[in-house]
Amino acid sequence: METNLTVNEQLEDINFLEKKIKKIQPSLYNFITEDQFNYKFDSLRNTIETPLKPREFYYKVSPLLASIKQGHSSISQTYTTPIPTKKETKKLKEKGLGPMSQFEFKWKNDKVYIIANKSKDSSIKLGTEVVSINEITPKQIYSKYRKSITSDGENTTWIPHLLTKRFSTFMYYEVGMQDSLMYQFKFNDSIFFKTIKRLPKEKKETVKTKDVVKNDTLDKEPIVVSKEAKKAKAKEEKAKKKAERDKKFLYGYDITKKEFIKTLKFTDTDSLTAILKIKNFSQGDYKSAYKEFFSLLRKKETQNLVLDLRGNPGGRLNDIQDLYSYLTVDSTFQLLEKTKVTRKSSVLMADYLKSVPKLAHLVVIPTYPIYASIMLLKTKKADDGNYYFALASSKVKPHKADYFKGNIYVLIDGGSFSASCIISSKLKENKDIIFVGEETGGTFNGTVAGRRSTYSLPNSKLKTNLWIMDLVPTYKSNQEGRGIFPDVEIIPTIEDIITNKDPELDWIKEDIKKKSSQ
Repeated sequence: METNLTVNEQLEDINFLEKKIKKIQPSLYNFITEDQFNYKFDSLRNTIETPLKPREFYYKVSPLLASIKQGHSSISQTYTTPIPTKKETKKLKEKGLGPMSQFEFKWKNDKVYIIANKSKDSSIKLGTEVVSINEITPKQIYSKYRKSITSDGENTTWIPHLLTKRFSTFMYYEVGMQDSLMYQFKFNDSIFFKTIKRLPKEKKETVKTKDVVKNDTLDKEPIVVSKEAKKAKAKEEKAKKKAERDKKFLYGYDITKKEFIKTLKFTDTDSLTAILKIKNFSQGDYKSAYKEFFSLLRKKETQNLVLDLRGNPGGRLNDIQDLYSYLTVDSTFQLLEKTKVTRKSSVLMADYLKSVPKLAHLVVIPTYPIYASIMLLKTKKADDGNYYFALASSKVKPHKADYFKGNIYVLIDGGSFSASCIISSKLKENKDIIFVGEETGGTFNGTVAGRRSTYSLPNSKLKTNLWIMDLVPTYKSNQEGRGIFPDVEIIPTIEDIITNKDPELDWIKEDIKKKSSQ
């Protein structure tokens, strides 16, 4: 149960947050001046006059961090609205699919639509607008949470994608975990209400048998299943499962959507055009996957490659560096400039144990002095007075022998963020590459990310994510604070989405067709 924070406790948390941001976050004043930053904190302090619950305090303090317009940084409500434990989550799964999980939502043009329906109610058509849930409207959600979220810089295309991702989370903050919700829907100008209840999990029928004899007909001799045959079958099943696990490890796997993270598909029988779809740069054995993909492209003599980064929120720098080494014709390349940090000890503020399972702490803790020494050796003060960390992505690298020599198209949208923007910025250096879609959610000229430093505010216990490195691509734009703009802007409608039409890819196919006929 939440207890009220006193005025002094709130002020202590605000001061703590201000101090940490200034200490950890590099390039703090890229999109806000120092005077503006200080004014916002002073103004908030002047409004703290009465005790508040941590949840109420969240709505006051979270806009401060959002105002610096560095999209990775955030404050979450995980303390004020506890996340279910593993045991609780398991019980909920056993009870069945919740009333929010039965739909896939899309935030589009300030409205929320159903784009996938897993419920038993087939009368709820795809493209149906969600007017309200338990009398809470999307407009109310937007008004309440918009100030607490941000993108990098001045562009706004990331926001609808973020609202799509977090819509269920925001509703959870509002109504908690419920077994039923009252939806108000709108379809073809008709308003109707539906109570969506938790969908019970279907029980699989199990047949218990001890039979080891099979007899198809009375006329045939009974077939006895030997122990050797059983062992052989078990071995075959084991090998099959291992192959599935290996494939998921290699390409990465989205458990929720049951899709692979990295896929390569050909659009035609002669393999002249291929689509490399990468849903994120966080999963999969990227070195092995890209080696396999580009070896196949060379073997098939593929002429056109479509790199699909739509909805890709980013991930590992090593992943994009390895991918770029197959996409550049230059014999050598440098992905990032020197990586700026705030001080010599900045990297030591990064989470060290939080990404490691607790069972491994006893093994990892003794290695910390070695880790810390290496990090400090890699951080040096430059002549300009700033500190820089020697990141691998800032070094000159050779391109791969199997680099792609054909035509390249890149698909981007507002969901392209962080690492997917860094590689897109670098690809923009090649004027022959054509970008299709929507302005990216991340900025052209880099992002503050790399290594995360997580803190809980001392009194409210609100979880704060700050970031340590300023990642700047070597190829930049003169337009500060905006994303990578497409050469051909195409933004799908809600009708395109629900009917699985892909106007961006259709344009690319037509362009390839035109060029091949010339």
